[in-house]
Amino acid sequence: MDLQNEENNKKLIKNPKVKLLRTGRTTFKYKGDWNNLPDLLLENIFSFLDIGAKHNASKTCRLWNSVFHLPYSWHTFVFDDTTLTRRKFNYYSGWQYMLDHLRVQLCLQSIGRYVKVLVFKPITNFYNLYEFMNMISFYAEHGQGVGSRISTLQYTFPCNMATSRIDESVLYGTGGKLLEALKRLMGNLPSLVRLELIDLMLDNEDAQTLLDQVCFYCCTTLRTLVLVNTTKYLCQLLHPGAFINLQILVISPQNLGSDLLLMLSQIRLSHLHILQNRYTPIDIEPMNSFDWKHCVKTNPTLKVHLRVESIRERQILWQPSSPVSSIIYKSPNMRMSNEILNKAIELYSDRLLTFGYLELPKFYQPSSFKERIDTTLVNLVQFCPKLDTLIIREKISTCTLLLISYYGHSLKFLHVRRNAVILRCDWPRQNDWSDEFYQWLKKSSTSYEIVEEEISLSLGLDKWSMLSDQDFKRISPQLYSSFYK
Repeated sequence: MDLQNEENNKKLIKNPKVKLLRTGRTTFKYKGDWNNLPDLLLENIFSFLDIGAKHNASKTCRLWNSVFHLPYSWHTFVFDDTTLTRRKFNYYSGWQYMLDHLRVQLCLQSIGRYVKVLVFKPITNFYNLYEFMNMISFYAEHGQGVGSRISTLQYTFPCNMATSRIDESVLYGTGGKLLEALKRLMGNLPSLVRLELIDLMLDNEDAQTLLDQVCFYCCTTLRTLVLVNTTKYLCQLLHPGAFINLQILVISPQNLGSDLLLMLSQIRLSHLHILQNRYTPIDIEPMNSFDWKHCVKTNPTLKVHLRVESIRERQILWQPSSPVSSIIYKSPNMRMSNEILNKAIELYSDRLLTFGYLELPKFYQPSSFKERIDTTLVNLVQFCPKLDTLIIREKISTCTLLLISYYGHSLKFLHVRRNAVILRCDWPRQNDWSDEFYQWLKKSSTSYEIVEEEISLSLGLDKWSMLSDQDFKRISPQLYSSFYK
């Protein structure tokens, strides 16, 4: 019987047309030998699961149960509202999730030394967060091996705790005991390579001492630092300039200043991301042009990336004379306009590498050629000779796409929504166009398939195609080879 089963399994593997096995009245579909997957592959799969999913998967078979205890399965640890908690009834608030200290103790003793990535998601129960961070610090301080291998710490504070639309403008920042616990935790992680602190919204006095212990222990190991909205108001932070091997810095404009820029040019920073989101103050002035020119002269390899992430429409903070290589808008309500395109050409035409808008639009887009931005898009490609990535979500014509690929000699990545492309040649003939070129535009603009073939030839790709809305939402522009995500 065993030999017969093995032969049947081999037939099923070799012959993909044989899909069903019948035993009595029950029909089973063969899905592969999941119980015989290699340990390395199972470890990688387990590393993407949360604690509950890992526990459920470990009950499947003996092999999966053994993988549950392997180190790489616990590479990433995510703490949220229900992690290592138990339900407890509160007379005033009803049932609540309270941290189970015994579970935390057993968990840290078992897998604490395996964790390399520690993520704190925005949670509403600050007491659980405070106690968990203190327990990790306690075990790290008493030589239990917990935290010794953590190379990435990501902490996001829920600064917007409004309960109604009237309170949307009220933002809260962390501080007090919770801030002390965070600083204590960061001081017990000597192997940090990447640190992300998002939306802390601190007072200026608290922000000045936020990274003191991190600078002391990780001044040579830290490579990536993310400081998004560390303070509510304008406050220059000098701590990033103390990390001598820092390569990537993501910072909000209210925490950037002349002294910090001077320090960053001395440490040979490679990438500086200036990020604005919905919580970034509006009344901020750009950096002085003289400071940017001095920074570029000291560190000619520095690349600046401007990025805006907001649900509502928000103006980008232009940085004149800065070495901007990418401009990214991530919002469903901000539209690409002629003013923004012309400003990008005026300020950054000699260095711009990436330009685009992410997420699907939620606004009306005109179909008339005069009301669209086709002409300015072609100008962007013409006047930015180094542009290699262009992301277009607005409505344009097939003729405009052909012109972009024709003039964009350095383009390598062209992302376009198929639902926003109009099948027409609505460009008036230009003086520098020959009769053959204009006839080629007219003929090629009548078919999506022909446009895709012509753009593939222009970009030097085997196959280029327009994107569906689902594929467009998954776009993640590669600003450089080793991004921090």
